[in-house]
Amino acid sequence: MPRLNPRHPCPWHRASVFGDGRRVPLDRERRARFRFLLRAHARTGRLAPKAEWVGLALLKRLGADGQCDPTHDTLAADAACSARTARRATAAMRGLGLLRWDQRIARDGWAIRQASNAYELVPAAAPPMHVPRSGGQDGRETTRRDISYCPQFTTAEVAAAQAALAQRRAVVEGRLLRNKTGMAAQVAK
Repeated sequence: MPRLNPRHPCPWHRASVFGDGRRVPLDRERRARFRFLLRAHARTGRLAPKAEWVGLALLKRLGADGQCDPTHDTLAADAACSARTARRATAAMRGLGLLRWDQRIARDGWAIRQASNAYELVPAAAPPMHVPRSGGQDGRETTRRDISYCPQFTTAEVAAAQAALAQRRAVVEGRLLRNKTGMAAQVAK
């Protein structure tokens, strides 16, 4: 096999294919799984919200036979963003394993030009695990506190605090009983 020249004037031709490219149809369950993975990656911050919209636009453009070859401009129009954002979004989805594509090329006389990309949606990726970005507490996890700085009380101090609490309890119960008997006397009148 000949070595590819890294300084080729058209490096995008190296991994390009002539013809239709990949055609992988998705049934209803696999489409739902792809939507779930898009939302899950967007919730964890791995995908921007507009990247999720671009993913939904790709799903919208996926044909029954698995044909999915919209241009970045078409994806941008469907997702209400710019073509550059659509390019970044497809690259992000490719990095997460949600998307693969073949660069399709076509002959134009003696020249070869890139026609479009043939996208393949990959709903088989594992769902993302929630990892807090800041490393802090996110409401669903607990953290251990360092209690070494807490003061240590002697048994005499603990006994004095318990006696004070017992005295306070007796006062509160007495007030409640007086209020209860006072209300009963007013009702009886």
